[in-house]
Amino acid sequence: MENGTKGGNMRKFCDGEVIFRENEINPYMYKVLKGKVALYVKYEEEQENILGILGTDKFFGEVSMLTGKPQVYTAVAIEDSLILKVGEAQLEQFLIDNRGNTLGIMKSMAQVILTQNTNISLLMEDMKTILKQLPEEVKTDSRIEMTIRQYQLKYMANGSSAAELMVNKKA
Repeated sequence: MENGTKGGNMRKFCDGEVIFRENEINPYMYKVLKGKVALYVKYEEEQENILGILGTDKFFGEVSMLTGKPQVYTAVAIEDSLILKVGEAQLEQFLIDNRGNTLGIMKSMAQVILTQNTNISLLMEDMKTILKQLPEEVKTDSRIEMTIRQYQLKYMANGSSAAELMVNKKA
């Protein structure tokens, strides 16, 4: 087989077809063999946001596969696409058979980390701006900013989502 297709299952997805959904347990890594895939958070919701569009030879879903955590985005084919699906049990053989894909997977994972760190920084800046804009009579004490920084550090340290951190804080 060509183009890094050994060790996985190929499937065609039609334009508009959902490959997997955000918060779904889906322990697979995917490679776009042909077509395009869009990654969304809050797909089909009022707060929908597109994270990016992936073309041929791009990977997605690998972080969820390796961590066993739910998917952090929804993947949707945005044109008829041929997708390779690789499970964790197949991963080692896939990498042996398709050594050229290792760098692509690493780049994909690095992009996820970079995007998350950028989003955390933007969120922190937004929170600072909001706190500065509060009228004096409703300003909170400095513990709020410290708490926000602690959440940021916890998130970066263990990869928990903000929702998980809030639940843990209340417990």
